[in-house]
Amino acid sequence: MEILVYAERPNARHGVARSLQGAPGIGRVECAATADELVRRYIRSPSDVVLVAVQSGERSGPVAAARLLSIAPGASVILFGSSGTAAAAASALLHGIGGFLQKYDSWYPEPYVVAEPEGSALPEAGRPHLSERELQILWGMANGERNLQIAADLALSEDSVKTHCKRIFRKLGVHDRAEAVAAGFRAGFLS
Repeated sequence: MEILVYAERPNARHGVARSLQGAPGIGRVECAATADELVRRYIRSPSDVVLVAVQSGERSGPVAAARLLSIAPGASVILFGSSGTAAAAASALLHGIGGFLQKYDSWYPEPYVVAEPEGSALPEAGRPHLSERELQILWGMANGERNLQIAADLALSEDSVKTHCKRIFRKLGVHDRAEAVAAGFRAGFLS
């Protein structure tokens, strides 16, 4: 999987990029510091996922995401930021944004360094069991698809997809789609 990370602040983009490099299933990880650079890099070499930082009081992340989506409407874009930016991100969710990855401040020794909270690792007895349908839905999440898209692809109702998502979250011990995808990579369900 190839990932493009956008953030104006160097510690945000490089911290996320460092944490992703070398993770199972992650290939190329690139960074962009401006909206122009984000669009240029994506057009030159489209990434599977584009992570865009949202900062309190700043609109540059959502503006960059909107610009990219206007040029490449099929791009899989996920916003990320601290718990204090969740409301700003929610108001900035545009058509085409796959969701919001929230950084929990108490988990991180420095800003935007991706790490796991104590006790969140998958059980040592082995990885959890996911049904074939749950794996299909997890793959849809990893591809940045919304519930409606996943439902259409798998000939299910959107409510069925939501129910499967809740089961996946419970089995993986996570709280949202981004955490589920990360846990899916760690457990070897995704590659």
